[in-house]
Amino acid sequence: MTLHSKLESEIKIMKSQTNWWYYIPAQVGVVPFAYGSPGIGKTEVMQAMAEATKRNFILMLLDQHEPEDLSGFPIPSKMTVGEKEYGVVKKYPMQEIINARTTDSLMLIDEFTCVNEPMQAAALTLMASPPKNCWVFAAGNPTDQAANGHDLTDPMVNRMVVGDWEIDKKSWAKGMTDGGGFEFPDPKFPLVPDGWKDCVSIYADKINTFVNTRTTLSKPEYFNRPNDDETRGKPFPSPRSWTNVARLLGACSAVGANKKTQQKIIGGCVGVDIAAEFVDFMEIDSFVDPEDVLKNPRDIELPRQANLAMSYVKSVLVRVKEECTPERWENAREFLATVHKQHPEFAKAFEQKLIEIKPEGHDVEENEYVADMEDEWLKNLPI
Repeated sequence: MTLHSKLESEIKIMKSQTNWWYYIPAQVGVVPFAYGSPGIGKTEVMQAMAEATKRNFILMLLDQHEPEDLSGFPIPSKMTVGEKEYGVVKKYPMQEIINARTTDSLMLIDEFTCVNEPMQAAALTLMASPPKNCWVFAAGNPTDQAANGHDLTDPMVNRMVVGDWEIDKKSWAKGMTDGGGFEFPDPKFPLVPDGWKDCVSIYADKINTFVNTRTTLSKPEYFNRPNDDETRGKPFPSPRSWTNVARLLGACSAVGANKKTQQKIIGGCVGVDIAAEFVDFMEIDSFVDPEDVLKNPRDIELPRQANLAMSYVKSVLVRVKEECTPERWENAREFLATVHKQHPEFAKAFEQKLIEIKPEGHDVEENEYVADMEDEWLKNLPI
């Protein structure tokens, strides 16, 4: 294989965004759950992600534990209130939980569908509030393939992003041919950067418009629609799951996730059919991706709403900071000049942030389009 063909192969693997719907949520505090049959590489990939990010890998097989392992072992103790002593019970966590709370770690909770509701309820404590230092992932076999299979409970589903694990056939084939069956290419993991929260508000506003206002495009019936007997165990919309959608789309924007990845994440939170409708709504309602802004920085019509206009600027600068080449910085500079022509006060609020991320050693280009904006602050650009 030539160097050129190798590069083309790597680019195709990177653009496929295989399982990005699964890699992104845990990094921002939402637990993803992947359905997958045995032997398709879930554990190995999670170990590789832990190694790539220098995190302690913790594997927890739920079918090998009791509820007390997760909720804590009851130990008799005493406490004093005033002058009176009372007998109480304290709960001591297992070692894996302590590691998750005290180290930069990645925890894979597997075999979810092999345990009953009391065990799932114990695991819910981790789903509801993952340790800040730990990325928590969950997985399980499809119910009909799981030993003593149990569906996920609705309280569990509504806190997670649920989807199907994707087998990366191209990477496997590359390992079986070029790697001789021993060396397989590492998956391409999207790493959510600091500042991703700046990208959230535009999606939060879109969601509010979609489910909580009265327009010809809104769907208030999707604001809160609990499962019935036929849909039990599947993702469904609620204020909690829509809030997760807003945060996760902000993270997607920060890493450049494509439309397919975004739709999988939305579907994993509120349901596949609703996700398709919401994606159409965003496109009809003139949603603009930050990368499209950078491609045409002079042709952007900013929203009139102040919060949305501010979100446009924040999201563009976050993306430029993550991949700050001289060309992208100059495009951001033109975009800020466009902002200045429509909302001068917003441009002024962000000019210092643009200055701070200028690539080291880059000589600022002469550009008449930005002259009005830069008359006062161009002299402050670092050399």
